[in-house]
Amino acid sequence: MAEKKKTQKEKEPDITFYHPDLLEIPENGLPYLKGYKCRKCGQLDFPKLTPCPTCWGEDFDVVPLSRKGILYSFSDLYIGQPGMATPYICGYIDLPEDIRIFAMLKGDVNTFKCDEEVELTTGPIRKNADGLPIISYMFQKV
Repeated sequence: MAEKKKTQKEKEPDITFYHPDLLEIPENGLPYLKGYKCRKCGQLDFPKLTPCPTCWGEDFDVVPLSRKGILYSFSDLYIGQPGMATPYICGYIDLPEDIRIFAMLKGDVNTFKCDEEVELTTGPIRKNADGLPIISYMFQKV
């Protein structure tokens, strides 16, 4: 009697980008954050707020945000969530579009200063359930 082999479908690794509605990584270009401009009143927000908090509009255009900004504040973190390597740095970045972004900072602890220029980059922010890196936006020194 021939033994039947059970074929198990291998689980595909979950390699995801964190919030693809926030970050665009073009094949032949530099990554950018997606701002959402209300078609009714022109309010620009990040992330997208639906409905528009100014006029209650629900139609938006995607606008690439500036890649450089000024570090408003930051914190070196030594205790983090599971899947996040410590220490890491988070901060608020002011963009020229009058938008303040919260993001991880790429670099070493004790090296950032408020009011210095930073620029958008990408990198791993944590690991997923399969132990693989999740890629997202970050900012680094210029």
